[in-house]
Amino acid sequence: MSARAVGGGALVIGAMLAGLAVLGACSLLMLLSLARGGASIDSGAGSLGPENAYSPSAFARADIPPLYLELYMAAAARFGLDWTILAGIGRVECDHGRDPAPSCTVEGQFNSAGAGGPAQFLLSTWQRYGITASGEGTPDMWHPSDAVFSMANYLRASGAPADYSQAIWAYNHAWWYVADVLAFARRYRAATVPSGLTIGAPRSVVRVVAATPWLAPLPGTDLRCDARIIPDVEYILAHFGLIATSCYRNDGAADHGEHPLGLALDAVPVDGDWSRALSAAEAFGWKPGCGNTGCAGQLPPPMRFIGYNGYPGHGDPANAGANAHIHFSWLHAPAVPDSQAAWVDVFSLDAAMP
Repeated sequence: MSARAVGGGALVIGAMLAGLAVLGACSLLMLLSLARGGASIDSGAGSLGPENAYSPSAFARADIPPLYLELYMAAAARFGLDWTILAGIGRVECDHGRDPAPSCTVEGQFNSAGAGGPAQFLLSTWQRYGITASGEGTPDMWHPSDAVFSMANYLRASGAPADYSQAIWAYNHAWWYVADVLAFARRYRAATVPSGLTIGAPRSVVRVVAATPWLAPLPGTDLRCDARIIPDVEYILAHFGLIATSCYRNDGAADHGEHPLGLALDAVPVDGDWSRALSAAEAFGWKPGCGNTGCAGQLPPPMRFIGYNGYPGHGDPANAGANAHIHFSWLHAPAVPDSQAAWVDVFSLDAAMP
């Protein structure tokens, strides 16, 4: 944040950012305490159960100023939210306090819609949901800590974490906005594969019969998938840092895979790091030795086929060029294109997925 932000407090915040390279998290919270007049942020007090399982990706550490990264994590811990969702909103709204627009950086300035501060609150919404990070004093929507904690407060009141898409839509009534926030959130998550995963180990899988609706929107995208696999798809995208490029698709008579059934996912890494795709492939049982067949028949349920390196037209750029992508498809009953399969295997909701 520049020195012209937030009146006199801007100099304090600017000094904090300049010194963060040599300060640890405890020192950061102490400085935040000074910036707010002596009350420190207790990220654990009153916590509703943090969802801070995601480590920051390399992109997150490069893109998010350290002050804001700490604030997103602390606010998420207090309100039981995913910090990357907060960061996604902060990025879209005011570029984590760096957007030079007066409404983002100058105390008392609003944009044409009447929004102000790094989290771009409307005054009426701020009066209802604005809080101080410390719980003391008067909330200031142009102060980074108050803005971020109020953002978390508003999202929680709007349905998060149960329904992030709806909560984000409540924050700004536009589905393109929801898609942009979720896209940044995915880029901010480091690819992880939990330790102790045994490839091919039994997992909790259920068989789901046909139901209405057949195809449903994949949240945060303009894609549609068989509604039964959407929880699995969202998990894969979020957990491994991937972006969906295709789900249901029927390119014509020659397309007889799972895409015309809505039971396939094509994806690419959010940041060009193809180790994310490799981690996802291996987590679901893919191995280089069976790559030329998509490992069909060798994958633990619910996966039927994983198209990656070795399978024609699939894989990282070195193997698939401009068509680079990873492909997942789910076990299902025989079905003709453009129809709903009578059943599909998916992870149960309480499954310990990879």
